[in-house]
Formats: sequence, C-alpha cells, structure tokens
Amino acid sequence: MIKLFKCEGNSLFPLYKNGQIVLSIKSKFSNLKVGDIVVFFQKDYGMMIKQIKEIQNNKYFLVGTNPDSIDSRNFGFISKSDIKYKVLFKIF
Repeated sequence: MIKLFKCEGNSLFPLYKNGQIVLSIKSKFSNLKVGDIVVFFQKDYGMMIKQIKEIQNNKYFLVGTNPDSIDSRNFGFISKSDIKYKVLFKIF
C-alpha cells in the first residue's frame, strides 16, 4: 500500500522541510535499513517521521536530522511493529 504524508515541523531539516509531501510504502512490503526514513507510531507523540540510525535485535533507534528533534534519544528504541511506512521520496 502506498500513502502520502505531509511533513510537519523541522525535525528532518534540511532533508525534509515543513509542509513537504512524501510518498511512502507500507513497511511490511520493504526491507528496512540504517539511513531509511520511516513513518511510525510512538505512544506518547503519535505518528512521527524519522531516520533509522541503528538497528539492534529487531529494535530501531530513530532520529531527526535537526538536533532539537524529539526522537529515540527521548523515547528509546521502538519495535518494527510500530513502523508503519518507509518513505520512498519527497513529492514537493
């Protein structure tokens, strides 16, 4: 399944800017690796978009490229089941 998402905020600046639209594919249809950008659910913050920095024992450490980003440095590793989509590319 393919889905469009609108980036909100600047956690991935300069890779993605506030308001940009990204095309994503359901994560179960894609291999995930370090460097991939993913859309995931985090119980305290809701849906988020971040970059995979590290993978350990099927757990993912996700970060923003902006040092002020709320990410795994705040909430720790997440499970693969929480990752919903892998971003393929930005539309505009």
